[in-house]
Amino acid sequence: MKKRMGKRVSAVILTAALAVGLAGCAGKSSTPPAAAGSSGSGKDKVVLNVWHQWSNDTNELKKKYDDAVAAYIKDNPDVEINTQTLDTEAYKTKISAEFAGDAKGIDLFYYWGAGTARKMVNADKLLPLDPYITDEVKGKLLEGSTAAFEYNDKTYSLPMFSWYMTLYCNKDLFEQAGAELPQTYDQLVTAVEKLSKLDGVTPMASGAKDGWNAAFIYQALALRSVGAEDINKMLSGKAPFEGEGYKDAADKVQELYKMGAFGANPLEQSNDDANAAFGNGKAAMRLMGSWFANSIYSDKTVTIKPEDVVAMKIPMITGKGNEGDYCGGFVESFWVNKNTKNPDQAAKFAIYINEKMGEAAYETGSGFSGWKTEIDEKGLNPLFIQIKDLLSQGTTAVLAWDTSLDAEPATIHNEQVQTLFAPNADTGEFIKEHEAAINK
Repeated sequence: MKKRMGKRVSAVILTAALAVGLAGCAGKSSTPPAAAGSSGSGKDKVVLNVWHQWSNDTNELKKKYDDAVAAYIKDNPDVEINTQTLDTEAYKTKISAEFAGDAKGIDLFYYWGAGTARKMVNADKLLPLDPYITDEVKGKLLEGSTAAFEYNDKTYSLPMFSWYMTLYCNKDLFEQAGAELPQTYDQLVTAVEKLSKLDGVTPMASGAKDGWNAAFIYQALALRSVGAEDINKMLSGKAPFEGEGYKDAADKVQELYKMGAFGANPLEQSNDDANAAFGNGKAAMRLMGSWFANSIYSDKTVTIKPEDVVAMKIPMITGKGNEGDYCGGFVESFWVNKNTKNPDQAAKFAIYINEKMGEAAYETGSGFSGWKTEIDEKGLNPLFIQIKDLLSQGTTAVLAWDTSLDAEPATIHNEQVQTLFAPNADTGEFIKEHEAAINK
């Protein structure tokens, strides 16, 4: 069993380091220089400090966010938007540290709904948006897109975009290995055996150094072993974490590891490393969200041919599961700190930026907007269209577990799945740790 105490001490050290690092980059802003001065209205500017996790300049959504901010400032010259960014894992740590206090330096921030935000809601850290959600706004939202943002009959945010977990396959490498694109787990195992023989190629890039990447692989197999309906009951607290399906999924992750599916040292490979391995033809498969599709076309470091990439569903396990089950849904959004000094302006911008980023995600082939606004689909990349077709066949969605579970069991889950990517993993202990964390 992994010792969590050491990891928690590391998190404290990381938080301290981040505090210094972020202070050093304070002043970085998405506000265009021309908008940072006097508006000419004679009024003091309202400054909104906004945090998000699109830190990579190659990310199309970061560019779209900056464009949306510039447009907002043009229409609202008395507002200044000061944006801070960090990579996903560092961002999560920093946000948790800030909201352990009053997070005075944050007005709005990117975060995840469902179980992830529940602790903040219960601690009265977030501003409900109900007074600001007009009938016009309601009319623009897709039905069912706000469930992850509603707590105790109040709406704390609105959706940006949904995602769909996809198995990306490099068909050129599959052809070289004489392997079949996997529609079943048995086909996946056979493909791994053949792909392992290609020189310098990892069958599946895991990114397991980042817990959420490791969790994606386990959650995909659990979806097929257990089924979406039963997993959703477990995640919502309506049923315990129990049953052979969860153990079967853990055993399959360990089986794939022992076969060399994830390479020799998967816990040394981060999310960015895994993306790069697939993009450079060093990995034949990558299990990742629909947002990854856009990078195949837009990331200049990618060397594989986009037309060689095929989007696949999570492989089925023979005799189990429903093919319409999928991992994904609406959960990401911008939220308002209840302690903001400018609640009206912050709420207005939150609604605006959620809609704009929902549109941006769809336009760039990164995700599916939670809004009904008309979007030009001519520019959608072929890979995203493949994923759109897969999503159209979906019936029941399961959000990522670390966004559905409360904070503590979510952390334990992400830590425990990493233990499956190492020799001699104890899948029985893995189950016991989950039962203790979830079945309280």
